[in-house]
Amino acid sequence: MAATNDRTIMVVDDERANFEVIEILLTIDNYDLHYISSGEEVFAAIDRIDPDVILLDLMMPGMDGLAVCQRLRLMRKWRSIPIIMVTAAAGKSILASCLDAGADDFINKPVDGLELRARVKSMVRTKKQFDRIESLSKLQQNNIASLENNLGELVGDLAIGFVTELSTPLTSIQEQLDELSTNLDHFSKNQIRYLVELASRSASNIQKTTYKFWTYLDFAAEKKQLYTDEVCNIKEVIEPISIVQAQWINRENDLVIDIHPATVAVTVKHCELIIKELLDNTFKFSDVGTKIEICGRIVGKSFHFWIGDRRSDYPIDRPISNSNIEEQELGLGLKVVKKIVGIYDGCFAIDINERNETIVYLTLPLGTAEGQK
Repeated sequence: MAATNDRTIMVVDDERANFEVIEILLTIDNYDLHYISSGEEVFAAIDRIDPDVILLDLMMPGMDGLAVCQRLRLMRKWRSIPIIMVTAAAGKSILASCLDAGADDFINKPVDGLELRARVKSMVRTKKQFDRIESLSKLQQNNIASLENNLGELVGDLAIGFVTELSTPLTSIQEQLDELSTNLDHFSKNQIRYLVELASRSASNIQKTTYKFWTYLDFAAEKKQLYTDEVCNIKEVIEPISIVQAQWINRENDLVIDIHPATVAVTVKHCELIIKELLDNTFKFSDVGTKIEICGRIVGKSFHFWIGDRRSDYPIDRPISNSNIEEQELGLGLKVVKKIVGIYDGCFAIDINERNETIVYLTLPLGTAEGQK
């Protein structure tokens, strides 16, 4: 139907006559209505239709309304979309099943026009408020990314500028939480959970960026020195951190670890910082499903370590040398790694091929016993 309303409603029902009834009842509100005849068809059409609210029939052949609702709630893009379950079934157990599946509201057949319009308007209003908050969240996330990319340029009045730069994302988070508090009664449990997850992730990103910033400042101000009295088993440090970090973002299946045992003349703290920052950088710039390879070998009197999103037998066939990549081209995390490697007189290099696949290489000194072998 022709619509002047900018809100889109997806109506899912195996009987077109039911859609036509709903279409007549909602005519006065001029929604953009789209008819879907089966549960399976929802997932083929949802990205194209981009609905604001879904009216979902409970009883359908094949994939029923409960199964559709449950699957949508597992999809990050659609898990917050308001879903109104429409059914001829009655009883508290049916209502409980719908709510457990993730439905936001419930309406019985035969559908009453006033009730339908009121419930749809309520869900549309909720979606508008949610879209506004999500927009603020995306803006705040962009501010954090911009902050991280530009921290390296804040030399001089770095400490003062840092406080100023953080104020914008922190203010955005506060506005987001204020909006959530104001409209708490209008949001579903799934929407509230999603917004809290966004705020928590944003706060965690700010905390990580802050830590990187002060770590970089610490290394930049530190006089070059070797921690010759401290050693660590690099394999025992790298493997558990890599696995936990990959599991945290559901990418453990992408990880390939091939580290040979070695004792390096590097502190445990510095080894941990190196692997955390390298993994964070590699995961950030690779797609889910792309294999991430972490390798380490003793070559001569050094431990050669490399990580990237393509396979490589490096450094078996060729020596490593310091990268000529410009300092300003490095993100803050890689700058931290380069500073640490430099403290131990190691080499740091980045190799990017024509397909934009990247490997970061570095060398670290072996412990005294290892180095004398």
